[in-house]
Amino acid sequence: MKTKLLIFALTLPLTCFSKSVLVDLPPSSFEHIKASSINYKLIKKQGAVTLKVKEKDLSKISGVLHQHNERCGGFVARPLKSAYPKYKGWDDNRYKVDYSLTKEALVLDTIEKVQEARILADMTWFSSYHTRYYSSKTGIQAMKDLHAKWSKIAASRNDIKVELFKHADWEQPTVILTFKGETKENIIVGGHGDSINTDDEGPHSHSPGLDDNASGISTITEIIRVLVETNYKSKHNLQFMAFSAEEVGLRGSMDIAAKYDAEVIKVRGYLNLDGTNFKGSSDINFAIIADDTDKEQNAFLGKISDTYLKLPWGYDKCNYACSDHYSFDYKNFRASFPGEARVLEENPRIHTTDDTFDVMGNNATHAVSFAKLGLSYVLELDK
Repeated sequence: MKTKLLIFALTLPLTCFSKSVLVDLPPSSFEHIKASSINYKLIKKQGAVTLKVKEKDLSKISGVLHQHNERCGGFVARPLKSAYPKYKGWDDNRYKVDYSLTKEALVLDTIEKVQEARILADMTWFSSYHTRYYSSKTGIQAMKDLHAKWSKIAASRNDIKVELFKHADWEQPTVILTFKGETKENIIVGGHGDSINTDDEGPHSHSPGLDDNASGISTITEIIRVLVETNYKSKHNLQFMAFSAEEVGLRGSMDIAAKYDAEVIKVRGYLNLDGTNFKGSSDINFAIIADDTDKEQNAFLGKISDTYLKLPWGYDKCNYACSDHYSFDYKNFRASFPGEARVLEENPRIHTTDDTFDVMGNNATHAVSFAKLGLSYVLELDK
């Protein structure tokens, strides 16, 4: 088995390993990198630290930070040729949005269409790949297969487009499904499709990533399915995204947020679903991340939970770039990240071979509540 895995790794293009990229991270995280065996060139040390590293070492950086900080990644990776200039569209990106709740009958009727069995089946399927690591053959294929699944779900509708967004510097695509609305404004629900095993870094290692983040992608898939089945026609464009390469520096979402900013594409709001099926906090259902997110939209999510779901929630902080919402907030788009548990109570098995159903009671009950939250968010924001 070890020999077979080694051959698999060697068959990947050398370009996957030889490129250099820039990495931005907090000074405290840099101390852990300095103490590791990772080779780097220090580019900037004031404020956030910027390093030049080999792309092949991104998973090692993720592993070092996960080990010492006991949390996901916490760094941003970007190509040498792009500085991802901040706030190009600052005045346009965070515009006034109506956060009143006005669609009670529609929301309550629609969220009852969510089916746990379908989410459970999708999580089982998407976590069945050996790995969804961004540079692995199975990780690339998983995103293409997700594109096929979403296309099949949307096949009855001529107002829905499903596409593979190709990134310039790595092969794993981002999957984007769009319900075409009447305006040029966009409501986005997203989560990452890749996975990682920080105990054994690289494209060869087994990384089922069931909670992180087959659960989020399966929750998004169920939201799409319900909107299609109820023949919902949107006022604004509804976009659902499965990002590539989140685990190695939010690379997929950073690419897309930068594109939307540069092209002044209107975004009414972004909702991040990253981990939806591990209920690690006994007293709350949603831990809404308060930093690097939008205060008004966060309160809107809380109001949705109180009014329609009747589920307890609270605020928490990541204190670092913990998921793809950061990419949109970085460009000053309104973004929110409802976590499945407080950061200190998150799933202890993420980024390992043991991120499976065993620690989640072999059900998708928690993910159902996130599907209902996401549907409510989309329907109430679509006005």
